[in-house]
Amino acid sequence: MAPGEPQEGDEVFPVDDIKFSVEKDISDLVPGFQIDYYKGIFQRGYVVYADGSKRSC
Repeated sequence: MAPGEPQEGDEVFPVDDIKFSVEKDISDLVPGFQIDYYKGIFQRGYVVYADGSKRSC
C-alpha cells in the first residue's frame, strides 16, 4: 500500500473514512480483498488479505 490518489480504472474500497485503491490489473488477478485494522502491543496498522481469507504461512 502507498498513499496517493486513485487512478482511472482503479477499484476503490472504502474502510471507515479511508479509501483504499487497487490497480485494475491486480484486482483482475485476485478474487477479493479484505482490509482489517490490526492493533497489537508493538504494532498497529492496516493489513490486506489478498484473497479475502486470513491464513498464515
